[in-house]
Amino acid sequence: MKKDTLVQFVCFVTDLDFSEFITKWDFYANQFTVTQSQMTLQERLESRNKYKYVSQHECPDRDFEFAFVKGRNSAHFPEHKAKVVKAGGYMPLQLESPQKKEKGIVKLMAFISHDETDISFYSQLPLYRHLNIYQAWYESCLYAYVMEFFVEETHATELLFQLKTRDGAESGLYKECSMPGATKKDMLSHKFLSSAGNKKERAVSHH
Repeated sequence: MKKDTLVQFVCFVTDLDFSEFITKWDFYANQFTVTQSQMTLQERLESRNKYKYVSQHECPDRDFEFAFVKGRNSAHFPEHKAKVVKAGGYMPLQLESPQKKEKGIVKLMAFISHDETDISFYSQLPLYRHLNIYQAWYESCLYAYVMEFFVEETHATELLFQLKTRDGAESGLYKECSMPGATKKDMLSHKFLSSAGNKKERAVSHH
């Protein structure tokens, strides 16, 4: 990830298991209209956390357009089986994690409140190997920072405990979800159509 990349975090409060959730999430993901973007869906590994799923979207800031939940910070899936919480867009402040995944390393995510006055507390925590920090880009963002701690699996529980003792931090252990083939195909098709439509609009505007 480059430092000029804007990252959108969308969180989900739900009890749906992955097989049921992914079909509903796809409906919203297809509204993410940035063509040069990367999406990652992550699932919570422990139960004592507000967000069971977190959707992470990366795109160059100059191309940023987000239509996940139009005009609102939260909405619901059909039949109110999941609450959608749009945390907002964040700019990378510090990126330490390597591109290649490391064996035995897991990820903890922490959503840091705007009321936090000592951000250095988090970087000074022991046990983690890498730390990514994203800072709120918009005043409307729900959190001041989003942090990703990469830690050896044997130390994850202890680090998570330390994060959870901090007021104003919503923390959890997450794993990246494997996307079903059909969902990937639908998303790529949607991006292709969006890209073609944008090119057509630009061509018309130049005449």
